Amino acid sequence: MKTVHVDGTVDERFKPVQESFRRNFTECWEKGGATFAAYHKGKLIVDLWGGYADKSCNRLWNEDTITMIFSCTKSVAAICVAMLVDRGLCNYDDKVIQYWPEFGQNGKSDITIEMILAHKAGLPYFQETLTFADLTDPLRMATIIERQAPIYPPGSKTAYHPLTYGWLIDQVFCRIDPHHRSIGQFLREEIESKHHVDVHIGECAAEEIRMARLTGLNMSVAVREFAYDRKVAWIAARSMDPRSYFAKGLKNMRQFGKTLFTLYNNPETRMAGQPAVNGVGSARGLALVHQLAMDGTLLSLETRKMIYEPAFPNEFDHSIGEVQSKGHGFIYTRSPTGSWQIGHMGVGGQAVRFDPENDLVLCYLTNAMKAGSGEHTYTFNRLQKKLYEILKC
Repeated sequence: MKTVHVDGTVDERFKPVQESFRRNFTECWEKGGATFAAYHKGKLIVDLWGGYADKSCNRLWNEDTITMIFSCTKSVAAICVAMLVDRGLCNYDDKVIQYWPEFGQNGKSDITIEMILAHKAGLPYFQETLTFADLTDPLRMATIIERQAPIYPPGSKTAYHPLTYGWLIDQVFCRIDPHHRSIGQFLREEIESKHHVDVHIGECAAEEIRMARLTGLNMSVAVREFAYDRKVAWIAARSMDPRSYFAKGLKNMRQFGKTLFTLYNNPETRMAGQPAVNGVGSARGLALVHQLAMDGTLLSLETRKMIYEPAFPNEFDHSIGEVQSKGHGFIYTRSPTGSWQIGHMGVGGQAVRFDPENDLVLCYLTNAMKAGSGEHTYTFNRLQKKLYEILKC
């Protein structure tokens, strides 16, 4: 059997998960590094890592290695927004112009906070060409957003906003927060520092030494993924169609790098606080944020009940090309036992989910990009299926 670097801790009952994690490497599904963590009933039951943080120089993935979490950042942002709702500072159905009157220009006056969070705002991409200065200057970004007209009538359909979600909700958030903090600043002060959570959005220069290096799609793995799940090829083809909302949305950032993966290997990009895609962290840390949201540490029971059900179940997403359930900033999926999982997937295979019915949180991260994401990622699915198999016993 191929010798691989796998380390970490696992509760005795969940030892088979460790073997599944190891097999992802020995069977060549993992070409770089990965990490998987899970909480059950408030206890960290799985905390695994393995492979390489940077294979080009043989740097192993260690306990303190962190990586890009991509769109799992949206789930962290959603928890921060839920905390504002929980504190009575806003409601999901509030119109954005209540807090940001200038936003209402060019047909945007009826857009609500929930429309942004549920990808129904009609702004899946911006038509202006962005500069790096735009990305790092909130005032410049606010002006760009104010000038932008909806691409489609707000509220008329769902179309995933891969990047604009972050710029939009961050601008709204800082206007609602009494201290006018960005989501990244709020996360740092209200969650990271108070609960020792290893997840960061922007201003993370001190963490750079721990960052894993991203590697692009391995074609041999991609072919196996296409065979495993035919939807992977369909979604990938749709996302690369230059006419699609998704491709146009990514174009807002692709001008800064040959691919999204090389772009996010740039520390300057990671420094920008973009709460749609550029969070960094460990699986342990990302799982802990969601555990704290689920166990009442961050959110009251009333607010938790509100976010435990999707606001828009089973709607076709015109960016992704499949039916999804969304709401409150989260994507909702069904677990292997049929319970709701609340969280988000990220490009390249990243996934974080909490399952209130089973009192479970799970998170998978990798630096070796996969063709699929979320439930369309073989490596993640193998781990979550094994975890739920054990829970059912």
